Amino acid sequence: MLGEPPAKRRDIDPIAPTNHPWNLPATLELPHCSCKPEERYVAIPREANLPIDTEAKRVVARVSTAVVAVASIDADGDQLRKASGFVVEFDEASMIGTVFSSATIAKRDCFFPNFEKIKVYLFDGASYDATIIACDYHWNLLVLSVSFDKVVKTMSMKLVELSENRNSRNPRLERCSLLPHSACENLYPGDTIIGLGRWAEEPFGLQANCGVYSTERWTAFHRLCQEMQKATFLNTYNAIGGPAINRNGRVIGMLFQSRTCTPFLPSNIILRWWEHFKNTGKYCRPTIRVFGVNLHNAQSSPWVKVPTTLHEGLEGLLVELPPRAALSVGLQQKDLIIQCNGRRVATSLQLFGILVGNIGKMVELTVIKAEDGTAHSINLPVEETEEEKFYSWPISSYHGGFF
Repeated sequence: MLGEPPAKRRDIDPIAPTNHPWNLPATLELPHCSCKPEERYVAIPREANLPIDTEAKRVVARVSTAVVAVASIDADGDQLRKASGFVVEFDEASMIGTVFSSATIAKRDCFFPNFEKIKVYLFDGASYDATIIACDYHWNLLVLSVSFDKVVKTMSMKLVELSENRNSRNPRLERCSLLPHSACENLYPGDTIIGLGRWAEEPFGLQANCGVYSTERWTAFHRLCQEMQKATFLNTYNAIGGPAINRNGRVIGMLFQSRTCTPFLPSNIILRWWEHFKNTGKYCRPTIRVFGVNLHNAQSSPWVKVPTTLHEGLEGLLVELPPRAALSVGLQQKDLIIQCNGRRVATSLQLFGILVGNIGKMVELTVIKAEDGTAHSINLPVEETEEEKFYSWPISSYHGGFF
């Protein structure tokens, strides 16, 4: 037994038997808020979260024991930051498992005492000290190594990349959908997404919130993660770092938090980032320094007004804020990137997938010019994102609150 008395070793239902919305409060306080007392609380609209029906609960039950709680612990043994995570790898020979969570847990700043260690909690309350393997504050990803004393379930075979679709699912084409064991999953507007988290205290209950996938832009602030996808449900702070799963129980991303929805980091980034780290020992943060937005949700842009007729009938990445280096080679605001190294680019996720394999190299962009609709080729270097350009994750400064 590691770190817990025998009383914690019990057989319990891994899904907390609570009514919907599971463990979701009616209001949440905004910490560090200097506004009027009556404005310090934000109401959680009950209609934001769909009912957890019988089918959804069956899906959750299949993966629930791989969902863990994670907490940083101070010198007195008290919990500091709390989040969720999920087991992705487990070696029965060594009894060592790998857990993905949010780097928020390991964040050090002047507002918080330093943590001494990180603990991982299973559904039955058993806890284990964890070792940090990787901690990336750009993507807000944390990888922990845990020595377990029993076999644990994983989500390794359920973690898949997603393929974004801006049009609704067509039932007539369902027979052409991806195979059950495919490494990629189609995701359409309106598809069910369930967010899972676990509390790091008694009774270590599971939090599950249900909503749908939305192709609406999550954020227009260029310092926040532009690759983030959006689910319509609302989750609590403790669920950050937990898995977002689809109707098949497959992990399509990692949960974060916002005031009006739940953004999640797609598995595309997590998987390629982890593979790159295991192969090279380095983090994968490719950039061409171009701030752009998927054309289908560019109407929300605060940087550029997009005429309705511009690039009509096309898909691609609309340039909002080109860097000086890009301007010097002819890339301008409102230009549309449609290819990279000869491969189709319709979304920021597709561009990321190409840039990963070209860090330190030049890539050729095929661009449709806004001024006359002609196609041009532009070459730009793929660089590593510098620390001062890392994505901002305000949750690191607002323990227990929203962005």
